[in-house]
Amino acid sequence: MTTIKADNNQKKIVVVGSINCDQTAYLERFPKINQTVFAKSSTLSLGGKGLNQAVAAATLGGNVSMISCMGDDVFGGIVATQLRRNQINQENIRLTEKVGTGSATIYVTEKGENMIAVTPGANAELSPRDIEEKYSVISDADILIVQLEVPIETVKMAMRVAAEAKIITILNPAPMLENITDLLKLSTIITPNETEVEALVGIYPENEETAGLAVLKLKEQGAGVIIITMGDKGYYISSEKLEKLVPSLPVNVIDPTGAGDVFNGALATALTNELDLEQSAQFASAAAALSVTKRTAQDSAPTWDQTIEFLRSNNIELIKC
Repeated sequence: MTTIKADNNQKKIVVVGSINCDQTAYLERFPKINQTVFAKSSTLSLGGKGLNQAVAAATLGGNVSMISCMGDDVFGGIVATQLRRNQINQENIRLTEKVGTGSATIYVTEKGENMIAVTPGANAELSPRDIEEKYSVISDADILIVQLEVPIETVKMAMRVAAEAKIITILNPAPMLENITDLLKLSTIITPNETEVEALVGIYPENEETAGLAVLKLKEQGAGVIIITMGDKGYYISSEKLEKLVPSLPVNVIDPTGAGDVFNGALATALTNELDLEQSAQFASAAAALSVTKRTAQDSAPTWDQTIEFLRSNNIELIKC
């Protein structure tokens, strides 16, 4: 049996997005309004959708660069160390003294539920001008990943550059914002979760039927390939050749924080490793499933080999195009 290996020397992934410092508290249950509860434990880790997706892609073997902005503070120094450890190119990350590095406060319950509050910090300083200055970084890439934790005009500029260069753009529309129809039209693939889909089209995709109805509405807004991540239900994928709900693989959920980010990083990595769309989505779903068996978003992504082995243990074999 031939082992599918990751090749990080051929195609390039660029992530335009956020960098945060995450404070995560593990609780029995969420506190009520005005109530103080004791956490069973807490951790300080790095996060932000952009950084999470970049680290996930790199851990899985991707050739990754980031375009971002972070504070010239202690957290920025920690981020730089993390990027070097994961072999992520950080030449295109701008330091600012105006504000600190972005941050997030996260609560996780024993049921695996989470609540997150984000302070943008330096993420809000990433501007269209930064994209203009890094035009060649995006245009020379093979895949661009974007999210919505940096200013929307900056995201739009990055997607326009990618569209002009005819490269694949993965739009993770999170956190959900109003009036992103232009972004849907510029994207190659969109990867919303259930609540983001509901915000976009007014339909909550709780099953295959409702997901299919939501997809029709998304296509009316200009979306192309659509992959709705649906937690333990799996994912719904829609393209010119595919239209189906794919069940998730069973795992023991410890912390779902960042699973969507792992999905996006894994999807990009699989696509740059000559897996077709259907197999890339299956690979991404498997990587995301493995990620929820670990605590914290930053260190939850599995390796390429771990993901392939997990798929094989579930009798799924992937074949490169």
